[in-house]
Amino acid sequence: MIAYYNGDYLPVENISISPFDRGFLFSDGVYEALRTYNKKLFMLQKHIDRLKYSLEQTGINFSEFDKLEEIIFTCAQKNKISQDFSVYIQITRGVSFPRTHHYHHQIKPNLFVYTTELKNRERELNEGVSVILERDIRWNRCDIKSISLLPNVMANQNAFIKGCYDAVFYRDTFITEGSHTNFFAIKDGKVITAPLSNFILNGVTRNIVFRICNENNIPIEEEYILLTDIFNYDEFFLSGTTTEITPVVKIDDNIIGDGLPGKFTRKIQKLFYDFVKNY
Repeated sequence: MIAYYNGDYLPVENISISPFDRGFLFSDGVYEALRTYNKKLFMLQKHIDRLKYSLEQTGINFSEFDKLEEIIFTCAQKNKISQDFSVYIQITRGVSFPRTHHYHHQIKPNLFVYTTELKNRERELNEGVSVILERDIRWNRCDIKSISLLPNVMANQNAFIKGCYDAVFYRDTFITEGSHTNFFAIKDGKVITAPLSNFILNGVTRNIVFRICNENNIPIEEEYILLTDIFNYDEFFLSGTTTEITPVVKIDDNIIGDGLPGKFTRKIQKLFYDFVKNY
């Protein structure tokens, strides 16, 4: 696979990263993930806006946003990708020596980009997935798309071991989000998800759900789903860039409804794909 690193397109095995890169030493960096539909980058500006936010919040000095689209498509071309693909962008603060917790603002950031073909998720989208509930032990700035993801990795690995798609976090008495997704509930035809705060990521697909619900007169509210009430809802689904709109049919050992994707989730799925088709 050919990837981009600091101005060069190289086989990944030939990319060398300094052991003094602050991303390697401190997870001092941010990332963004996006995808194409019909070979067009989907919601590119929204992803760049979120990337800018993460960079601003962490004080990483990067400004070459106008080069990203060309870099992405060049990576895809060099890898001879002819179908829709996903994109990973990572920017670390850069290299500094000796290792110190503080840093100087003149450090040059490191940019890493790669593209890969999307997996077929037709079965999960049509049949739904299982999730587990996990205590949210992450830091309090989940609104920053940081590469410091160890708690997410641990939670998702636990879900994987149990044969589940994702782990859904709860903090104190309320649900926040999944380890790599946003989480939604439906009750009596109303869609509900956690409000934007420092506890969740401002998901691009999450925002599309709000848009399509508002445009189609589907009630949608930002309010916390209480852990004690979670099984009083009718339906659940996850959203995300590659997750799209994925029905949840089982939480821990509890089957939701009849164990099949609910009718309102199906409706939102269809509206989402209509939106994508017309984008």
